[in-house]
Amino acid sequence: MHLEGIHAGSDFTQKSAETIAAIVTRCIAERSQCILGLSGGTTPEPIYTLLGKMPIDWNKISIFLVDERYVPADHAESNQGMVRESLLKHATIPEAQICFPDTSLPIDECMAQYTADLKTQWDTHLPDLMILGMGPDGHIASLFPPLAEELMNDTRLIAHTTTNQFAVHDRIGLTLNPIAAAGSHVFLIKGEEKRRVWEEMLASTEDEKQWPAKRILSQHEPVTVIMG
Repeated sequence: MHLEGIHAGSDFTQKSAETIAAIVTRCIAERSQCILGLSGGTTPEPIYTLLGKMPIDWNKISIFLVDERYVPADHAESNQGMVRESLLKHATIPEAQICFPDTSLPIDECMAQYTADLKTQWDTHLPDLMILGMGPDGHIASLFPPLAEELMNDTRLIAHTTTNQFAVHDRIGLTLNPIAAAGSHVFLIKGEEKRRVWEEMLASTEDEKQWPAKRILSQHEPVTVIMG
């Protein structure tokens, strides 16, 4: 495990954007492109806005959503809507390099189409970087513990999960294996409660079924944790 902890404090948004930009820029320098996975929620939104204003060669970047709420794209809770109103308001990424689930389709069709689209986007290279957070119950993306076996093995790339914690119950998103397969990961941990949960995870003897982030931390790929 290559774990780097950054205590950003009040500079959380700035430090997070700078860290992501540095990894993306390095990927472009190494292989002339970067595949970037984005998580939703309120924490990354200002970070994506600032990131989009940074002098990055956006034509060489492809993006996708790590998870999405099953709502229309123009819904207030939509992750793709948030990304379009933050990162994509400033970053000129070609539309052909943007991969979002089509939530206008029935959920099974939506998952099948998103699976096919991601396989096309990842045809020659797995994602370079995924941005992740952690919820108060230890969930990452839309993987709510305790995880079912099919969310931890190679049964599927995309799964339908449900939660009663939030207004939108139905989610679609990557299962644990493809999340772990990225070249690098950045965890955005903001606020005292989430810092406490992160520390609880590190101290816990329970495995990835209860703490899916432990799979990420067990990999050899670089992991950066930014605390704010």
